[in-house]
Amino acid sequence: MPEGDPSSSAAEAAPHPRHVIIAGAGIGGLSAALFLAKAGWQVTVAEKVEALQEFGAGLQIAPNASRLLADVGILDDLRDFSVEPLALIVRKGDSGQELSRATLGEQAEARFGAPFIVVHRADLQNALRKRVEATPGITLRLGLQLTEALEREDAVTAVFQHGDTEERIRADLLVGADGVWSKVRQLSGLPGPSRYSGNTAWRALIPREQAPIFAREPKVNLWFGNGVHLVHYPICGGEEINLVAVIEDTWQEEGWSCDGDPDVLIQKFAPWCAKARELVAAAPEWKRWALVHRAPESRWSRARMTLLGDAAHPMMPFLAQGASAAIEDGAALATLLTPPCPRPEQLALALKRYDAARIPRTARIQEEARKQGRFYHFSGLFGRLRDTALKVLPGEAMLNRYAWIFEHDARKDTL
Repeated sequence: MPEGDPSSSAAEAAPHPRHVIIAGAGIGGLSAALFLAKAGWQVTVAEKVEALQEFGAGLQIAPNASRLLADVGILDDLRDFSVEPLALIVRKGDSGQELSRATLGEQAEARFGAPFIVVHRADLQNALRKRVEATPGITLRLGLQLTEALEREDAVTAVFQHGDTEERIRADLLVGADGVWSKVRQLSGLPGPSRYSGNTAWRALIPREQAPIFAREPKVNLWFGNGVHLVHYPICGGEEINLVAVIEDTWQEEGWSCDGDPDVLIQKFAPWCAKARELVAAAPEWKRWALVHRAPESRWSRARMTLLGDAAHPMMPFLAQGASAAIEDGAALATLLTPPCPRPEQLALALKRYDAARIPRTARIQEEARKQGRFYHFSGLFGRLRDTALKVLPGEAMLNRYAWIFEHDARKDTL
């Protein structure tokens, strides 16, 4: 080609596609991959397990996250699997008395601009994975165990163990979406493991035909008791009932799917009403995990590394915002990295703005979730005062109190 040919100059001037490695293929990592690919990044998602596992059970996806998932087509993909609850109902565990009711469904969707949905974690993860695998510019790699991250001014190199082989992948940015025991957190010099909270969560799935009739209705149900509470709602298009019990407990073990002894829960729920006991007894098996939390921090990011989801801000599940907050993180990060940052100083500024936008938001959710957990487990005088207040206040007060969560758009908050 002749010297000075304009097509040659254009080719030389074309920007190199920016590349991001996301460690972790959970809800946060896969959704972030879609947001970042849409923003123009080449994305490698690296997951340590050889096969993505269907662990966990139900998730509540509030409007602050569902509006973001709609942007990448995931709500359409979930249409046959998700359930849009019609109401949130709060009951006393010992008597079964209804204390409060908030309307969801079309009314809440009209108010917040996006739906409340409940879905099996595996259905959401599978929908995200299919979108990731079908999206040009995203590569999903399984069986890559992150061992080291080597930062330079112009790039970061992630070192992985792949079977007996060491593999190095160079990128412009490394994102840790690798959960509460995050390796990226450790490599970026942030404090180590999260702290156990003194609570354990127990989960079960009940086939629809084996569940009490009252539990099959498309509603989110919350029951209060002394040092324990119970949540249930239908998922999988109504074919399964998701059941979660949270109890105060000193048990500590890493992992999400440890076997739980049903006799422990039968004893815990012995003072409760017959309907609640019937529901708990209908569960064919229980899995449990120890709930962890972490105090808010001043930074998640450094020059070419950052965190999202549980790696950054594990939170108690009492506002059902863990997955939604991780989805928000990915959308906010992608917004700040649009278009892909061509120079180190621009990337550093974008990550600084990401921390500034997301840390206060997630810290507030973490704190409110802790408060909500104490509120759920009140007993004695405080429990009676709580119950009286719920009966007196209109049901919509529950939604009003947390409208700041549901109305939020993580994309606009970064601008």
